[in-house]
Amino acid sequence: MKKIVVASLLVVGLSLPAFAATKWYVVVDTVKNCSVVEGGTSAGLTAIGNKDGYDSPDAAGDALTKFRKDTDTCVGVVE
Repeated sequence: MKKIVVASLLVVGLSLPAFAATKWYVVVDTVKNCSVVEGGTSAGLTAIGNKDGYDSPDAAGDALTKFRKDTDTCVGVVE
């Protein structure tokens, strides 16, 4: 019985990262092209809008639509 409990806890513990919430970010690159990326920023990309990320790609896309109108922030959009 003890082996089953330990094995169950191990399976649950290893599967929890798979259920971690993915975030989407609206980012701008060094030449002012904006896009939505999954998981965070990298070199040359700066998060704009919600710096903590959006819970869905649709929410990030809605924010990108707003930034698209601001030509000082986004010269172009990469989809």
